[in-house]
Amino acid sequence: MQLQEVATVTHGVFVSRVETSPEDKAARKVNLYTMKEMNESLGVGYRGDSERVTSIPIEVNKLSKLKLASEKMVVVNLISQKAVAIRAEHSGLLIPSNFVVIEGKGHFSPLYFEWYFNEHPFCRKQLLIARQGTSISPLSIQMLRELEIVMPPLDKQELIGKMYRGVKKKQALQMEQKQLEEQFMNYTIIHTIGDIHNDNQ
Repeated sequence: MQLQEVATVTHGVFVSRVETSPEDKAARKVNLYTMKEMNESLGVGYRGDSERVTSIPIEVNKLSKLKLASEKMVVVNLISQKAVAIRAEHSGLLIPSNFVVIEGKGHFSPLYFEWYFNEHPFCRKQLLIARQGTSISPLSIQMLRELEIVMPPLDKQELIGKMYRGVKKKQALQMEQKQLEEQFMNYTIIHTIGDIHNDNQ
């Protein structure tokens, strides 16, 4: 079956259409879901611009009409072609238009879809064909809607999703351990050769 049969697939919010002036007294500051949150969920490091915009002011009456991130959603970045189920700590963030939002209509496990989209060979093959052999061509939202998906019973979806998240958590811990080991090694080397500024005095 196609993804659009089991879920709604929509663009995130076009920030320029909802952002108002910071001086607007009817505005409320809203934090954005960014690649930083996505990479944290995938267990990979983020090396993007630390000066990026992470929040914008929105008029309260517009905000009440927007759909904010919730644990029932999955977001897909069309450039990186990765999917992530929204985590509890990211609920309430505004999802901008560089993400596509997927919300299941019924028996749909977000974690299962995250695994299926990122790992299943049949899904990856579909994405490869959609890219037509190029490495940087973004996916289209229509292609996502027509993505063929295998949907086992909900209990199996949830089991697969939990196993996948466990693997990702283990990978993140291993990466953190590696980074700490590298920091310790560099500190030890610097301490061993001495402080170049003090040695030259």
